[in-house]
Amino acid sequence: MTLLLKLITFTLILYYAKCDYVIPPVRYEEILVPRYGNASLPCEFSFIEGTDEMGFSWLREDIIEEIEVDDIYAYIQQKFEYKEPERVFSFHGNRVELEEQSFNYQDRVKVDVSEISDGDLTLHIYNVDYIDEALYTCKAFSPHGKGEIKMKLMIQEEEEPPVEFDTIDNTTVVRCASSGWYKVPIVKWLNRREQDISENSTMLVLEERQDGSHRVSSTLSGVKSHEIYRCLIRDAKKARRARTIHRKLKKGVLREYGEF
Repeated sequence: MTLLLKLITFTLILYYAKCDYVIPPVRYEEILVPRYGNASLPCEFSFIEGTDEMGFSWLREDIIEEIEVDDIYAYIQQKFEYKEPERVFSFHGNRVELEEQSFNYQDRVKVDVSEISDGDLTLHIYNVDYIDEALYTCKAFSPHGKGEIKMKLMIQEEEEPPVEFDTIDNTTVVRCASSGWYKVPIVKWLNRREQDISENSTMLVLEERQDGSHRVSSTLSGVKSHEIYRCLIRDAKKARRARTIHRKLKKGVLREYGEF
């Protein structure tokens, strides 16, 4: 009987401990950000109550891109190298830890320390570029629980800002302005038939940064008030994307070798 009571007591202790310790399911989100803009990666946990005995980290891993090949030798000979995740931001022992922070994120990331005690661990990355496209993981723990959130940060390839009608010297025009930043901006205008009518447009630089990126506006003339116009803005200057490439065989390739 004594053994039974001990088992019941131990079970109750585990039950109430489990109720007090929260492990939320892993969440996955995708964030799209204009090039040279600022990214905010949200991360919030309800089990964080104050900063004592808690800690969290933001980690970064390359995006894995799979390409199909029909060369079995190229498939077999590929090397799978494990890369240690880069540390983007860490907070432990009631202080920000920068000792192991990746060089790529020094002076470019921030977490509002005043919000940490409320469980808000949102990461802000400034002046993002293709090199920042990656999988980001927010991991946190406290005496009341632990959890993680994964995010895929992608650079917006093409921006389509709102189009507004205006009048210049009694002539109807349409305008658009970028919210993103571009090193070599290209503005393309389309009508409702998807015809390129950019030759009737002009571009104006609204702002310029020290890194040579711009915010621009564009004006299209020779327009009709009943027509529908689209303004598309992209950057002609591309940069290297951070990717880990995995080759996979095209379907049916192994049949040539007697396998299905």
